[in-house]
Amino acid sequence: MRIKDDHPELFRQLHPTRNVGLDPGSVTNSSHRMLWWLCPAGHEWLESAFQRTAEMGWKNGDRYACLYCVAPGCVVNSCGHRKFRGGKNAIFRVLAHPCDKCEITEHARLILDAQAEAGPAAVRVLEDSPLYALFCSRGSEVVEWWEQLFPLFEAYFVRMVSLYIAVDSVQGRRALSWPQPAVLGGCMLRILEVLPASCQAEMQSVVPAESGHFGRAGRTTLPEVHRRFELGWALKNAGFDIRDEALDVDVDLRVLFLEKQRFSSTGEESPVDYSHRHYPAFDAASFDREKASAEVLRNFRPMEFPQRVRAVRVTLAESASADVGDPLGRVHVGYAPGLSPEELWERARGVWKLRADHVVASSIVLFVFDRRVVLVASISGLSVHRDGLAIVGTPLVGHPLIGRPDPLHTPNPLAHGAFDQGKVTR
Repeated sequence: MRIKDDHPELFRQLHPTRNVGLDPGSVTNSSHRMLWWLCPAGHEWLESAFQRTAEMGWKNGDRYACLYCVAPGCVVNSCGHRKFRGGKNAIFRVLAHPCDKCEITEHARLILDAQAEAGPAAVRVLEDSPLYALFCSRGSEVVEWWEQLFPLFEAYFVRMVSLYIAVDSVQGRRALSWPQPAVLGGCMLRILEVLPASCQAEMQSVVPAESGHFGRAGRTTLPEVHRRFELGWALKNAGFDIRDEALDVDVDLRVLFLEKQRFSSTGEESPVDYSHRHYPAFDAASFDREKASAEVLRNFRPMEFPQRVRAVRVTLAESASADVGDPLGRVHVGYAPGLSPEELWERARGVWKLRADHVVASSIVLFVFDRRVVLVASISGLSVHRDGLAIVGTPLVGHPLIGRPDPLHTPNPLAHGAFDQGKVTR
């Protein structure tokens, strides 16, 4: 409903000259647009129609009360947003500057505007960085389709580096104020997440120890630029995706296209549209792989990653006779002390109602008796039987987990998951 129809008295308080470009007759009761008002006492202020028509407690029953006339304990900013203060000593104040949220939101918009022009400067940073050269060199050695995927990765590096350059520009700094290993390392960690698991372990050795993280749950954001004055929140509010989640989809689609090209010499891939994701335009950086041996890398320390192990766990019962017609031809199943690893393996490896995808995704299987690991075996495959699955693999004699508590402790006798082997075996 329109204010003109529902609240004619309030409609007459719309400022006659300061609401430039506004059609007063079109203003609705629920509008959140900040408008200028003029009360009968001559006070002028900014407030939305929604706020003016609301029956708030500070108005003392006067729905159309003017902030200045009622004068509650209130601070009004130039953007129109306000905060109410309680207590006997609360006073009414009007501030000439916008509120903190509007100020930081405007700050974020200025940064994103400056980022569009920061692409060439970001490229120069990458061209001169031995860390970047080392990462690119290792990628070309271990990642399939690296040459075809690299434009996506380089665009991501430029995107994030140009953001930090833009922050310095807006804040009036002439030199880079942020640690390059932290920013470049954060980009590397993000890219590692979209690489195949088989490549990640080898690429981890070129990620610097000083790396930061880009706003993932449970991690601090990178470095103080994002935290200062809630800038990370403001950038996100202005439409900038700190992590760029779309990178996952871009890489998946690119790899899918390349896989299809193995069997076909025709077809063209659709270009990736970066226009709505704040990717600045840039020319590709020319990097010298020999820079990877530059003096700055003599003290290079790679980031330490946890030894995450994915496993399935089977809880064994005490030794018992196998069922008649056992699919693996066994006489006994279950745990008994004094068995050799090979004997226990044959008793324990099947037949279990495990999910095949859990087994295939795991590198080892843990056999637990009385809440302790009694055998660890590698997984090379599985065999399917009417009552479930049997694991194909090799016992790992002397594995450091043997004798340790079950790292996947759950009430369920069968489990699947990942754990930090280093912490378990200390």
